Formats: sequence, structure tokens, C-alpha cells
Amino acid sequence: MYTGTPGMQKQGASYAHTSSQVQAQAQAQAQAQAQAQAQAQAQRIRARNHYDILVGEGFRGTKRERPTDRTLPPSLKRQVKESAFYNDLQRMERQLDWTMARKRAELMDSMGKPPKVKRTLRIFLSNTCANQPFQVEEKEKSQRDADAADADDADGGDEEDGAAAPAAEGKAAAPSSDVPSWTLRIEGRLLDPSFRSRAGAALSAHATASRIGAHKFSNLIKSCVVEFMRDPNLYPDEQMGASQIVEWHRPSPSVAPQPPMPGAGGSAVTESPLIHSAEPALDGFEIKRTGTEPVKAKIVLYPLYVPERYSVSPPLAQLLDIQEETRAGVLSALWAYIKQKNLLDENDHRVVRLDPPLQALFRTPTINFHHIPEVLHRFLHPPQPIVLEYYVRTDRAEYRHPTAFDIELDMEDWALRTKQHNVLSRFDANSALSNEILAIDDQIAQAALTIRNRAAAQHFFSSFAKDPQGHLQAWIASQARDLDTVLGASQSGRGPEGDATSSLHFTSEEMRRAETFHGPWVNEAVIVSESQRLAQRLQELQSNTVRSTTQAS
Repeated sequence: MYTGTPGMQKQGASYAHTSSQVQAQAQAQAQAQAQAQAQAQAQRIRARNHYDILVGEGFRGTKRERPTDRTLPPSLKRQVKESAFYNDLQRMERQLDWTMARKRAELMDSMGKPPKVKRTLRIFLSNTCANQPFQVEEKEKSQRDADAADADDADGGDEEDGAAAPAAEGKAAAPSSDVPSWTLRIEGRLLDPSFRSRAGAALSAHATASRIGAHKFSNLIKSCVVEFMRDPNLYPDEQMGASQIVEWHRPSPSVAPQPPMPGAGGSAVTESPLIHSAEPALDGFEIKRTGTEPVKAKIVLYPLYVPERYSVSPPLAQLLDIQEETRAGVLSALWAYIKQKNLLDENDHRVVRLDPPLQALFRTPTINFHHIPEVLHRFLHPPQPIVLEYYVRTDRAEYRHPTAFDIELDMEDWALRTKQHNVLSRFDANSALSNEILAIDDQIAQAALTIRNRAAAQHFFSSFAKDPQGHLQAWIASQARDLDTVLGASQSGRGPEGDATSSLHFTSEEMRRAETFHGPWVNEAVIVSESQRLAQRLQELQSNTVRSTTQAS
């Protein structure tokens, strides 16, 4: 058999080896291309799934949103003329909401500043007597008359009656062992305002029903001092003044004040606590003394002012035209005087340049405004007490002073405060009325959303009926732009198909137009594209170098 020459055998072997290498390279390239295509396909699937997730989350987020817009589209006014009335109602509602919010703020501010009302405290003075000489004589006379009448009725009865008669006479003739005395009464009563109606009076009584002893006389004064002008020679036990002066002072709190009672709506009424002590509130005072002579009494009352009132020193009182006022009232009057005289420094408004009258009082040419309350304290003194004089008469069993004494007091108007609190309780967000209003607002917002959707659908179909082709093209372009705007920014420069143009948010129609590529972004895009192409070329050269090195080895 012919097998050929050795040279021919070597040539055939080398050709077979070369063909096997070519086949191996082709298979490797095919595998690399298949792997690249698989990776690209997987990337496209992941991108498409990511888009689907974003769209689904967007739709779910839209469904979860609670409609709050209650406006109607302006185009609806041309089709439904009655919608103008709805807009008018909305405008009126906004005005009403603003007014109610302003009134609520004013009420809350006034609750922090309790309203004051002028009330009259009427003082009644009287005295009663016991065992005075004229009373003893009257008693003895009435006893003798009674005994004489009994004796006449008996008409000379038996011996027992005769023996009892001298004993009765001896008893009547015996002097009384009771000591003559008299009792001074000081009573106070708070009068209701004359302008208040029956309904207002009932409301005021209801407002103060829970305040035990709130309007008692002892709760309206701080101190009461009574001095009796009696001859110490007739009453030796009073020479040292042991009972010439009687004092009563408002008791200090011995029990913690009770918390304010919750009012309507669950909130609490801020009410100034009363003095809680073992001594109950009183409508008046009684002072009992022995004696048969008339006595002159000097009664000094110190009313309770809330907040505390002060008597202003005469120089400052003449300058500000006030005699008695609270600390805040005096400071406000002084501030009004400073503004009227334009005494604030032009460069630093914290400094007050005093005029000659104020310099004479404060003894300084300038003063910082925040130091004025401290300096003003030197010109405030306790208010003058109420001094009453009364003569205790011992010639009558009971005597009342013909004149009642009135004291004007500034007191908190709890009836008005109760009304304000009831009004504020209706603004509570947890009240039934507020929940009902919120439910109605939700219904209106849902109805407005439905109307807007129907109006948009009507506009869509009317435009489609006029020009179906143009309408669909414009609608598709609008949807594409919206989709690119909402979802395109979430990708890092690559679209769902992996192209670079999708990252620019251009539609296919815009890519067909030449003016699209005349923008300022073109230069930057060219640089980025060339950089990417150069990087890709370098990567290919590096891969070819590595492959050739592997084959040579």
C-alpha cells in the first residue's frame, strides 16, 4: 500500500493541527457571544422587571393617597354653569374658616387673661343685747304680772298654793345672775350685677356651684380688725389691750388645692384655687363683749384683690393719673407715658431717656427698660383699707345700722368663662361634630375627584371624536414623556433596552428631528460617547493581547 513520503505526512499533520485550533477559537467566540447575549437578555429582563415594580408601586401609592383636593376644573364652568355656585360656597367656607380660627385664637388668649367684672360687696353692721337693765326690768315686770295673774286665778286656794306664793315671790325678787352683754355683727354679701338677666344669674350660680364658699364674706377680704373705744377704768381687764382690739386674718392653706374640674370636651377649666383650711368660709363675724354702756367701734377691712392692687405714691400717681392699680397696670401706664413723651432712645430702644419729672423720681437721667419694674416697686405701697365706724347701742334688744357700706371689687366673671370654655370645647378635634365635618369633607373630596375624572374622560373622548389620529399620536407621545419622566430617572444612565439615548429621555419622534441635536448637551454627549468608545476599544485590545499570549504558550 502507498503511504506517501515523510514530508507529505508532516505537512498533513500540521494542517490538521491548524484546523483544530481554528475550530477551538470559533467555538470559544461562539460561547462568548452566547454568554454575552444571555447576559444582555438577563439585563433586559431585570430592567423590565424593575420598571414593572416601579409602575406597580406608583399605582399602589396612587391608590393609597387620600383625596384632599375639593376644587373643580375650570373647564367645567362652561359645561355646567351651576358649578359657579360651588366655587362661591368654597370661597365663603374659606372666609368662615379664617373667621373661626381667628375667633378661636382670641378666645384662647382671653382664657389666659380671666375676664373681670365689677361686683359690689355690701357690708351690714348690727348688734344685739342680752341681760341689759331694761331687759331685766321688762323680764321681772312680765314675771310679776304673770304671778299676779296666777294668784288672781287661784282666788285664795288651799294652803299649798298659799305656801307656794311666798316662794314664788322670793324667786321673782331675786336678782338675775346673768351678766349683761352685747354682740357686734359684721356681715357681708356680694350683690349680683343689676344688668344681669335671670338666665345670666342662673348661669352664674351654676358656674359657682362647685366653688364651695367662693363668694362668702371671709373669702373676699384678707383681714378684719375691730377696735373698741371703751373706758379702761370701767373694764380693768382691758387696760392692757387684751380685748380692745380683735383681729381676723385670712387662714393660710393647710390642704393642697384641688385640681380644676374637667369641663365639657374633656379639657380643664383653669380656675384659681380657693383657700382650703379647717376653718370654713363665713358670711360674717360676731364679737361678744360684756357691758351696759354704748361703745364706739372702729372696723378696718382689707379687701382681697386678685391680682394684688397697690397704692401708688403721690408724685407718681399725679404723673400717671392713677391712685390704685395692679403692678401690671402701673407698668402699662408708665409705658404709655414713655411712648407719649417719646422717651425711647433712637439708637437703642432698650434705653429710656427720662424727662425732668421722671428724673426727679428715679434720680437718674437714663434707665434700661427691663430695670423699670424693679425701680417701680419702690413707689408701690399696700392699698388703703376700708375704715367704718359704728356705735354699739345697749338700749335696744337689736339694732341695725341704717346705712349699708358698699365696696367695689374686680372679680373674675366665671359665667363668661364657662361660655367661652363651652365654645372652645366644640372645636375639639376628637369631638363628634369635628369627626362629622371631616367625614363630610372626605365625601366632598371624593365627589370632586370623581367629577374631575369624568371631566377628563369627557375631554379625552371629545378630542378623539374630532381628530382620532392626531389625538392618539399626541396622547401616546404624552404618555411616553410621562413614563420617561417618572421612571427614566431611576436608571443609572441606561434604558430598558440598554441604549444610551433612552437615558436622555427622548422619544423616537424627537430623535428623528434635527433640531433636537442642536442643544447645548450635544458637546458633552459627544465627549462621553467618544470616551466610552475609546474605553471599549482599549478593552478589546487588552483581551486580544491576553488571548495571543495564551495561544503562544
